[in-house]
Amino acid sequence: MTREARVLVVAKNSDTQMPIFEGRFDGIPIRFARSEAEVNEALQEFRPTVALCHHDGAMAKQGHLAVLNSPDLAWLSNGGAGVEHLGKWDPEAKIVTNASGVNARYLAEFTIAAHMAANVGLMHYQNQQRRHVWEQVFWTPFQDRRFCVVGLGNVGRAVAAEAKRLGMHVVGTRGTARPMDGIDEVFGPDGLHQALNGSDFVSVHAAQTPETTGLIDDAAFAAMPDGVIFLNAARGPVVDTAALIRALDSGKIGTAILDVFDKEPLQEDSPLWDYENVLITPHIADSVTIWEETITTAFADNLERWLAGEDLTNIVNPDLGY
Repeated sequence: MTREARVLVVAKNSDTQMPIFEGRFDGIPIRFARSEAEVNEALQEFRPTVALCHHDGAMAKQGHLAVLNSPDLAWLSNGGAGVEHLGKWDPEAKIVTNASGVNARYLAEFTIAAHMAANVGLMHYQNQQRRHVWEQVFWTPFQDRRFCVVGLGNVGRAVAAEAKRLGMHVVGTRGTARPMDGIDEVFGPDGLHQALNGSDFVSVHAAQTPETTGLIDDAAFAAMPDGVIFLNAARGPVVDTAALIRALDSGKIGTAILDVFDKEPLQEDSPLWDYENVLITPHIADSVTIWEETITTAFADNLERWLAGEDLTNIVNPDLGY
């Protein structure tokens, strides 16, 4: 079975993406919309059956819902992993795919770099520099230390592979406990605290679902060893912020690297800004310079499958959110 398509690409910076389609989809009408006004015009006149919606400011993420609900649309490709802004949809009427895993290698690079920087004490030395202090502190090598990945999805597996290359003992959690290549120990949801126990590094990469909201709570922090290096590059609500602050105040956390928050941007009065052992980054873990091109290329690969009547990759279950 083959399918026809009228393709809408919602992208503010479309010039670098147009060549990805050139010569690959001859005869397929493809229209770019660079603003909300252009999107609305395309929905009325072009009536797309397929759409790729980037998260680059062409329109507010909530506006993607209008694209999804347009009467002729059969498939929306979300230009990021999270689909919370799309609410619920009927999977019998609409297909939604996401970009989960497309930039996993880059998010893994950020994650391991952040853990390494924390481990060798770069934040400590930056604070010393501000005070004009010269004091050497020894750091512990990575070899054979325990690294816990909470959420062994596409990103979590990429992070685990990088940690394994450093010679670490890698453990992780996923929806069901089963052996996985490159992971020394895999735990199911009931084994979270067992996975956290003794882990020098904890890296959170679980998708946000009703089951994972508040997953890292007081009990989870209590299961971690004192001085743990903790990173969250998943979604803010996966970590209970009040519990995180209590863990920081108690000295449980040696260093926290936080890329995501309950509300973004992080509120100016949040106490998280003021901890010397907290590194805050503004949701940029996979914000590489080529992110739009990589997502567009993955969409183009999927579009070929669509046109050939084949199954798409990265179909999102509206009940699970991934």
